[in-house]
Amino acid sequence: MKDENNILAIDTSSKVLSVAIRSGSKAVSERNLEGTPRHSEQLIDEIEHGLKVLKLKKEDLTHLIWGLGPGSFTGLRIGFSILKGLHLGLNRRMALGASSLDVIAFGCGLASGTLAVCVDARRERIYTSLYRFQHGAMMREAGDALFSADELLDRVDGETVFVGDALLAYGDVIRKKVGMQAVFLNPIFWYPRAVSLIRLWEEKEEWLEPLSLRTMIPRYLRRSEAEEKISG
Repeated sequence: MKDENNILAIDTSSKVLSVAIRSGSKAVSERNLEGTPRHSEQLIDEIEHGLKVLKLKKEDLTHLIWGLGPGSFTGLRIGFSILKGLHLGLNRRMALGASSLDVIAFGCGLASGTLAVCVDARRERIYTSLYRFQHGAMMREAGDALFSADELLDRVDGETVFVGDALLAYGDVIRKKVGMQAVFLNPIFWYPRAVSLIRLWEEKEEWLEPLSLRTMIPRYLRRSEAEEKISG
């Protein structure tokens, strides 16, 4: 039964390091650290802090749930190195992953309408995914993709809610193209929160994918800037 599980959920795909732990009693410890990313320095400390708050040991964890990206290359690599270490150290504990764009969408709490998640991928590109909400139920209309702003807006029709840090760079472009039918969510909803990973597992488990050591690979959607320069 799900109520008996102890869950560690982590997303390192953005500038916000998000760590949440849920105990079998449904008590939850959550920390979201904003500002300059120092995931390599902070992640282990935050896991240990959450376990201490809930009076759990690492060995008590039954599930490891990770945000797969897309997002920060460095942040994702750090997060997945920790995931692999925990998975092996805890005798191949159950590991699951979800799109970090799905995590943002699920955390918005919309009841109806169309949602476009827009995460800045740099170099004039946006990580995006489109959703429709009906009676509080979330449905994916278009999966994770890498678009220019124009390519994204060509896929937007009618009133649309936009969320994500790409609004900092492309908000004016979106408003010019979509006009009054564009609704921008508050920045508190722009980044994936690990507690939404736990809620996805509780309410929409089919959206999570089982992970093995072989499949513990971040969802980058593009090559790094260095790789693109090398390839010409």
